[in-house]
Amino acid sequence: MNLTLREFRVFRVVYELRSFSAASQAVHMTQSAVSKVCQEMEAKVGQRLFERSTRKVVPTQLADQLYGYVCEVLGTMDAAERSLRSLLNLEEGEVRVAASPMMSYGLLRQPVTNFHKAHPGIRIGLHELSTDETIDYVVNGKADFGLVSIDAGHPRLEIEHLYDETMHLVCAAGHALARKRALTWELVAGFPHVSMHPSFSTRWTMDQIYAEKGLSYRSVIEAGTVLSVIGLVKSGLGVTILPGYVKDFVSDLGLVSKPLPAARRTHPISLIRRWNARLSNPAQALIHDVKAFLAASEAGRA
Repeated sequence: MNLTLREFRVFRVVYELRSFSAASQAVHMTQSAVSKVCQEMEAKVGQRLFERSTRKVVPTQLADQLYGYVCEVLGTMDAAERSLRSLLNLEEGEVRVAASPMMSYGLLRQPVTNFHKAHPGIRIGLHELSTDETIDYVVNGKADFGLVSIDAGHPRLEIEHLYDETMHLVCAAGHALARKRALTWELVAGFPHVSMHPSFSTRWTMDQIYAEKGLSYRSVIEAGTVLSVIGLVKSGLGVTILPGYVKDFVSDLGLVSKPLPAARRTHPISLIRRWNARLSNPAQALIHDVKAFLAASEAGRA
């Protein structure tokens, strides 16, 4: 079986767009040429990769399994090409970073801004995703590195713990807790909460801290984005607990953010990259700047 990178690239686009017509435009080939490439791949593997109809293209189970490997191979090749283009200097190239929207705002905004000013010729792609999506992007080579809140190992990732984030109470300016000089978890637990869905790392941390302290709380509503949670808190539906990197954002919205006492359970901030991946020079340079910025910020809080 001798599958080529050209076939992989066409396969990935057809798989993602579910259309030979749309794929042909994306790869700048005729529709018949795209279809022929897929037929050649199917002949090599001995099975169908796509079920075709007049309206759409449906991937088979084999295509579903192949897709992840194709993304990984193409991610490696794309990284190699970017590294070659920028081998001598940082005047051109591309860096792709994945993180949650609030991490992008609170942790990446300043180092990315500084990096762009120093290297304006380098394109930066910032993918704002959930934790699971960030991991998927890095594993499959769609992002050079990511920031996530995880502390467990992963067989296909290099995980570098950067620091442990302080958890903050966020409430409306007129809320009773906004006037408190010092907060305790016991005090905060007595107020209605607006929470993230249980699949989010922020929610995991909050739940584990409450469990660690033998406390329970009442969640009056659960939301799927931090922005929705903050909006509901601003409307007076309750308080929420979020990582400290959101404090500037919530302050700009007129909300109050107050640090909570440290607990045995922490909210780790980790930098992830694909295991044994060779990053391009621009990616390595941006990682250096991000780590330096976060280290300086953490030292300033100490």
